[in-house]
Amino acid sequence: MNRDGSVIYGNNEEGMRRVRAFKEGKLRIGGDGLLEHDEKWIPISGDVRNCWAGFSLLQALFIREHNAVCDMLKEHYPDLDDEKLYRYARLVTSAVIAKIHTIDWTVELWDEGQLRFKDLFGHICGPVLSGLVGLRKPNDHGVPYSLTEEFSSVYKMHSLLPDKVILRDITNSANPNYECPPVSQEVPMTEMTGKEGERRMSKIGMEQMLVSMGHQASGAVTLWNYPSWMRNLIPHDINGEEVPDPVDMAALEIYRGRERGVARYNEFRRNLLMIPISKWEDLTDDCEVIEALIEVYGEDVEKLDLLVGLQAEKKIKRFAISETAFFIFLLIASRRLEADRFFTTNFNPKTYTEKGLEWVNKTEPLKDVIDRHFPDMTAKWMRCSSAFSVWSAPPDKTNYIPLYLRPAT
Repeated sequence: MNRDGSVIYGNNEEGMRRVRAFKEGKLRIGGDGLLEHDEKWIPISGDVRNCWAGFSLLQALFIREHNAVCDMLKEHYPDLDDEKLYRYARLVTSAVIAKIHTIDWTVELWDEGQLRFKDLFGHICGPVLSGLVGLRKPNDHGVPYSLTEEFSSVYKMHSLLPDKVILRDITNSANPNYECPPVSQEVPMTEMTGKEGERRMSKIGMEQMLVSMGHQASGAVTLWNYPSWMRNLIPHDINGEEVPDPVDMAALEIYRGRERGVARYNEFRRNLLMIPISKWEDLTDDCEVIEALIEVYGEDVEKLDLLVGLQAEKKIKRFAISETAFFIFLLIASRRLEADRFFTTNFNPKTYTEKGLEWVNKTEPLKDVIDRHFPDMTAKWMRCSSAFSVWSAPPDKTNYIPLYLRPAT
């Protein structure tokens, strides 16, 4: 989910007009709470390329969030017309998406508990202690902000996706112990993508899909765990139409890195002022992996492709991603907020409205958004602290001490 909200709002004038209801600032949404579709069963949303049911689900959820913001703004500011309601609600919803991405989704990739110091003591001592949102002015560190090729490369984490979706039976009337609901059906991912996936999603329904995804753990970002269905993927064009020639995404991702001149693994680490490897044993202690690397690259560690290295690299304890990827995540995630005037200079009631800013500040994890729209469902099925965790997992204990001030364990 793009942090600027373009996946629900569109990337150009035509796309933005297509998704709007032009009434009370709202976006188009189906009567069942899912995305509307055209006569070809292509979803009506900001980005319809290479969609699958889980992605469409999140698009629908945040369209509902946008429309809920419109209702709130209309109640408190009845003089706002359709255009102003739309623009304010878009600002608020995009900020909520960026916030969730930064302090909820990204944080789930490593062992972290953060951004609470500001809640206790306000914005003091700059971003080190108080966080990045709310700085007095943008800071681009002398370089205009952009999503770099390096960030795009480390963000290729398709190993998180499963080969099948495990649908859960949520018809049980009570669940006081937050037990994982029983399996109803296992559906291959090939049946959950594209137009077929949209049709199946309409039969499954939003709540069952949310609960099912919430109780299915993601895959590990490691070698030999790439989704098999993505090795023969039918891609879509910008209009959501299928492209005739299938692609092998695993091979394509390696090719793209080479074609775009992204540094190989060792040079990439040098550019980050990290220690390069001198032998395969520096990368991993898995003998099977080392044997495979020698078969492909020989003894020349300088030839190691970045994506292969990132997935072969030994992980820090409780981290889902490699240390090398973590450096890029930390850098770009923070710069994304520092360089954006809507999170610095213009992060104020004048820009967002007083009630809009309050909405952003009071919404923290994705769980807050889901709970706002499905309170009975979350009360029954979600035990965890973050919606990105397995929902039946116990909640995290709040830790107000930033990671960098905690003792090593």
